[in-house]
Amino acid sequence: MDHITHPILRTGLRLMFKLPSAFPLPTPMLRQAMEISANFFKTRPEVQVEQCLIGGVPAERISTAAAHKKTIIHLHGGAFFAGSAKTHRALASEISARTDFTIYMLNYRLAPEHPYPAALDDAMAAYKALLDQGVNAKDIIIGSDSGGCAHSLSLVIALRDQQLPLPSGQFMISPFLDLSLSNPSVNHNKRLDPMVTAYALRRGADGYRGNLSTKDARVSPLYANLKGLPPTLVQAGKNEILVDDALIFEQLARQAGMQIHNQIYDGMWHNFQMFNSMSKTARKALDEIADFITLLDPSDSVSSQ
Repeated sequence: MDHITHPILRTGLRLMFKLPSAFPLPTPMLRQAMEISANFFKTRPEVQVEQCLIGGVPAERISTAAAHKKTIIHLHGGAFFAGSAKTHRALASEISARTDFTIYMLNYRLAPEHPYPAALDDAMAAYKALLDQGVNAKDIIIGSDSGGCAHSLSLVIALRDQQLPLPSGQFMISPFLDLSLSNPSVNHNKRLDPMVTAYALRRGADGYRGNLSTKDARVSPLYANLKGLPPTLVQAGKNEILVDDALIFEQLARQAGMQIHNQIYDGMWHNFQMFNSMSKTARKALDEIADFITLLDPSDSVSSQ
C-alpha cells in the first residue's frame, strides 16, 4: 500500500508543511499551525498521558499499564522554535506501546525567546531529576527527532564531560546536527524532501545559536568530540535535505569508536516515522527503534568515570 499512500502523503506534506515554512510567517503562527497539525496524529489508546514536571521542566509522561522500569527522555523536533509534547505525543505513544517504556516528552524552552543553552539546561535538569529519583542511568535512553537531536546529542556530550552517569543508549530520528546547513544534501534534496526547507531550518537555527557560530560544537554537535558516547541508533529518509547530517555523523561516530547503527530509508522524507498510520515503512522503522532500545545491554553503555 505504500506505493499508493506515499505519493498522496508527499503532496499533502508539501501543502501543509513545506509551503508555509518557505515564507517569513510570524513564529507564533508557525507554532500554532504545528499544534493544530497534531490533531491529525492519533495517540495509541493503550497509553496514559499525564502532565508533569521533571526537574522543573514541563513534560508529558507517557506510559502503558505494564510500564517497564526503563525510561526515555525525548527531545522533540521543530527547528528549535516550534513543537511541543503535544505535537509529538502520538509518536511517543507508538514507542511506548511497542516497548512498555515510560517516556518523558519534554516541553523544553524554545528559541528565539530562549536561545542556547536554555534547551540543553532543561534536558540536563530532567536527566538529573531522574537520577535524583533513584532511576539508574543504565535504565535511561535518550530519544530525539530533527532539531531535538542537536539537544539530545549535546546532552550526552555534556554528561560525559561532567563525568555524570551516561544513559544506556540513544536514538535519533532525522537528526539536524549541523546548523551551518552546508552539507550537499541540503541542496541536492531540496525538491525531493516534502517536509522542510533550508530557509525554515536556518531561521530556527539562527534564533537558537544566538551569537555563536553555526559550526560551534556547542550548538552544532556534529563538530563535537564524540568519543565515549553510548550506543546510538540513527534513522533518516534518503530524500530528506538533512540526510547528510546522519551519514556524516555515522562516519565521525565510527572514527570516535562509538557503537552506531545508521538506517537510511529509500524514498522517505524528514520525520516520516510520525506518519506510521499511513505508511508500512514508517511502522517498520518504529519497530526497529523499539527493537534497538529493548535490546540495549546496560553492559554496553560507556561509563563516564
